[in-house]
This record gives sequence, structure tokens and C-alpha cells, in this order.
Amino acid sequence: MSEEIVYRHAIEGLFLRSAGKRVTPELKQQLRAIGLDLDEKIPHHTPRRVFAEALRLTAAHLYPDVDAQEGYRRLGQGIITGMEYTLLGKALVSLWPIFGPDRVLSRMQESFATVNNYMKTQLITHGRANHTIKVSECNGNPGYLLGIIEAGLTRAGARNVHVEPFDFDGHACAYRVRWES
Repeated sequence: MSEEIVYRHAIEGLFLRSAGKRVTPELKQQLRAIGLDLDEKIPHHTPRRVFAEALRLTAAHLYPDVDAQEGYRRLGQGIITGMEYTLLGKALVSLWPIFGPDRVLSRMQESFATVNNYMKTQLITHGRANHTIKVSECNGNPGYLLGIIEAGLTRAGARNVHVEPFDFDGHACAYRVRWES
């Protein structure tokens, strides 16, 4: 398939579990206008451009009092929280402290590939609790993945997590990821 798509479970995770009841009729209308109708069955896949615009609209709608990167970051953090509302997600997240942050980051990097057909990632380990993760597509803002990484590592037991995006070119981004064990 040559079209860049996001799989249904990523849309459901964001809008049904993470944002949930905070998705207002006004936001639903804005999303419907760009091709994402949350009142219909979520399709098996959504075009990347629709998902990227849905992220932008949702971050601005749910977090109007913060800058765009912080709004995206909060959306990303919400994805991890939303996982805990599913039976499988709750079981998985409960194991993260056992796995530890380094292993969770490695698995998280692999998991990014399961939400769409276009994102490529590379994890570079500089030492314990010191990594760089390069991502080929951030869907308009590096804050979304920043929030996912922060929340995941925190739940895995990392303290003082620092995730710093750099080299963002509008699509690809790299993140410096450090924490205290």
C-alpha cells in the first residue's frame, strides 16, 4: 500500500480512550470537516494527512491555553493513560516497572511502527538511561511523541525524565532521552 495511513486502533486510542468525553460536538464537527467522523465506525485506516490535522485540531481544542507543542505533549501523555483503560493495556503497563525504562523505551520504539505504515524509527543507546530516538514522521509537531515517551518512561519507573526534541524539520525529529534510574 503506497498511501500513508494510520491504523484504526491509534484513532480509537486517541479519541475514544484518551480524549474520550472531552471530545465536544464542536470538535467532532471540526474533525468531520477534515474527513474523520467519530460518530461513524472508525475505518480500518485513516490517511496520515487527516490524522496529522486531527492531532492539530484536538490539541488546540483541548488545550487552548498552552502553546502547540505543550498541547501535543499532553495528547501524547493521554495516550499512555488511555491504554490503562483497556484490559490488555492495563496488564501491559503494569509490567513496565518490571521491564524497566531502558527496555520499555526499546519496546516503545518498536510499537510506533504498529500504529501506522510510514513511521520509521531508530534507537541509539549512548549508555544506561541515555538514548537518542530518531523518528521519520511526527505528524506536524514533535510534542505528541515527546508526551508518549515521557509518560511511558515515568510509568516504567524512570525519575526526572527529560525528553528533548531536536532536528525537527516539519516531519522527522530526533529526541534526546535521559532519566535517573
